[in-house]
Amino acid sequence: MPLTDAETERGHPPTWSPRAVVFDFGGVLITPITNQIDKIAGTNGATAAAMREVLLGPRESGAGHPWHRAERGEIAVAEIQDLLRPWAERLDVPLHGDEIDRMLAAGEYTVVDEMVACVDDVRRAGHATGLLTNTFAEFRPTLERDLDLALFDVVIESYAVGSRKPEHFIYEATADALGVAHDRIVYLDDFDQNLEPPEALGWTTIHVTDPAAAIRELVDLLPG
Repeated sequence: MPLTDAETERGHPPTWSPRAVVFDFGGVLITPITNQIDKIAGTNGATAAAMREVLLGPRESGAGHPWHRAERGEIAVAEIQDLLRPWAERLDVPLHGDEIDRMLAAGEYTVVDEMVACVDDVRRAGHATGLLTNTFAEFRPTLERDLDLALFDVVIESYAVGSRKPEHFIYEATADALGVAHDRIVYLDDFDQNLEPPEALGWTTIHVTDPAAAIRELVDLLPG
């Protein structure tokens, strides 16, 4: 099979082919959580960028932000809202006290059916599949309700391993669980900051901004 433009740009040798494809959940298999945050920003009279930083924390992963702490399993989701105030005050963002509930409310996102079908196709083609997601223990029942986890050979959840994207450990844990070398993994995520660490390890990454385009890019990388 001739090299695609994407493979040439990444410097893959002619014999290269991935052994595993890893998918993010939010923004890849379901619509982005930023959709909910942007709605909240509108009703609260804040900019979308400021509201995203208040609710989700800064791009870089840190020890202090409550969303990051909850995703590592250090605190409960119910504790996040009350701990947001210093972040909101620093950015002069008004909070009504229900932002986390509104962001995580049922029915605020939809499953991206074509991407879920892509996972099934990848697995049927003989590639290992992984789910790599920043999430909470409290969200696990919802995850099981909305997604057939049997589609994945490996499911890595941040709270379960005590590390969140973009921290390096969670990518190492994913590769170890798959039993696949870093340079044979393709990874899809909608947050660009989550792509830099796995790229440094050797993963091939796809930045998902449009599901159909991302699927086409993935198909180009897989053996025909």
